[in-house]
Amino acid sequence: HGHLLGDTLAKEYEQHFADMRAKGELNKLESIAIRQVELVDAGSDGREDFVTVLFTANLLDYTVDDKSGDLLSGSMTEPVKFAERWTWARPVGTEDWKLEGIEEERS
Repeated sequence: HGHLLGDTLAKEYEQHFADMRAKGELNKLESIAIRQVELVDAGSDGREDFVTVLFTANLLDYTVDDKSGDLLSGSMTEPVKFAERWTWARPVGTEDWKLEGIEEERS
């Protein structure tokens, strides 16, 4: 099957995580509470089908030093609101969905 990320997104994340590893940083996402999942767009251009979903959630999002465990950013106790549009696409006539984009929802 391979991975579920589109090539562009996979490269972005690989670079981001490599940078964090090089700095000895570990990002933690915990206590995720999904509040709403909403289909906001779907369609086809004849070559690809796509669907966009808006996720709204609360979670703990913080970064610690990999060795000491010291908090570098975020909060271990105060949840943050999270709203993102995730877009999946697949070639028409297949079941090969890949996550192609993640955008922060502008309020």
